[in-house]
Amino acid sequence: MFAVRFNRVMGAVVLATMGSWGDIFPVIALAKGLTEAGHDVRVAGSAAYAELVQEEGLRFSGIGPAWGFSDYARDPKILSGRLGGFVGFSHLFRRFVFPALDRYVDDLATSIRGVDLLLAHPALIAAPVAAEHVGVRWGTISVFPGLIPTAYAPPAPTRVALGSGRAGRAIHRAAWRTARFNMARLFDPPVNRARRRLGLPAVSDSFFTPVDSGQPYLVMASPAVIDRPADWPPNVTLTGFVTWDRGSSFPDPDGLEEFLSVPDPPVLVTLGASSSLDPQHFYRDAAAAVTSLGHRALVLTGPTPTPVELPVEPRIFATTFAPLSRVASRCQAAIHHGGVGTTIALLRSGLPQVVVPRGFDQPQTALRMTRLGVARTLPWRRESAKHLTSELSALLSDDRYRRNAVAIQARLTSEDGLSETVRMVDLILRG
Repeated sequence: MFAVRFNRVMGAVVLATMGSWGDIFPVIALAKGLTEAGHDVRVAGSAAYAELVQEEGLRFSGIGPAWGFSDYARDPKILSGRLGGFVGFSHLFRRFVFPALDRYVDDLATSIRGVDLLLAHPALIAAPVAAEHVGVRWGTISVFPGLIPTAYAPPAPTRVALGSGRAGRAIHRAAWRTARFNMARLFDPPVNRARRRLGLPAVSDSFFTPVDSGQPYLVMASPAVIDRPADWPPNVTLTGFVTWDRGSSFPDPDGLEEFLSVPDPPVLVTLGASSSLDPQHFYRDAAAAVTSLGHRALVLTGPTPTPVELPVEPRIFATTFAPLSRVASRCQAAIHHGGVGTTIALLRSGLPQVVVPRGFDQPQTALRMTRLGVARTLPWRRESAKHLTSELSALLSDDRYRRNAVAIQARLTSEDGLSETVRMVDLILRG
């Protein structure tokens, strides 16, 4: 795929990430692309992902505690959507990251010694500290542009669209100032404790170091879905979606192909990985909504620790996981949580969607899909079989959602986000 050019600078690159499937899957895809292009690549992340990464023939370094889905599932408060998801986000860091920050920094510093470039998840707050300590060039790779301040959008979704006029931009700037103040109060003390231990000077507004530093910031998202705001700094680049979902290595569950071969396409139901840790009644309610409208349901339950009780009937097929790259295009619509990875896969398959966001970046993603005209949104607090039935009925009865989804699918088909991201990494390595 990637022809080696004579002017290419081969380099040793570490791709460091945190999060769940929606974060690790694109990193695996990028690591494979960079490796094919001739670079020496290692993935760094929770040891819980070691086997997943190594099965793809990639090198791996564990950083921080080996937190896995079972650990996060014991503390569902991290999924709280209060204050635009800030409550859950802050609890995640207070509970899982801050107490182990020194370990994250030390592990990452060990993994990047002697490499040419570190590219890290924007919320991996250990990355700038470790890179400065070791003296390694660094940058950011992200699938979510919502952590880049802009006067053209608020830091959290609002019920009223303020627009991009002078008044709207002024209100958005004020909201971002408040958000940055709160993030500094949360992140600066632990980050500066970690820096002080290594003899590094204190910093302020540490969470936004990736975008404020001027270091390369690659957003692996498509211009067909993300409008680049005019005030993004020049170090931020949109490269296009980079996707991977174990499609080549994960066997189909028994009976899945038979279920999908029926002429009536099912409605896909999923909470991805993170939201499946505390699904409550979502799967049951969504399956009931689908079947009450006379459709079939393909339910992907993810790594949920909660037993999923669904009616045993031929119109419902439930399994833990199936690659969306293989099954989404054989469905007619989807009900999901609004995780970035799931949303990208559904867009690439041209599916209209009912999005039920809960926490993290999901509310922003849901709002974006609604404005693109491909989805209807139902807040998690209002999730019920009755409301899901109403939203799904409205989605399927209005062909504009499908037409918009198919139009975006056509644009995405013409893009090659992986090649563009690899090209940008080449440019970074050439300085």
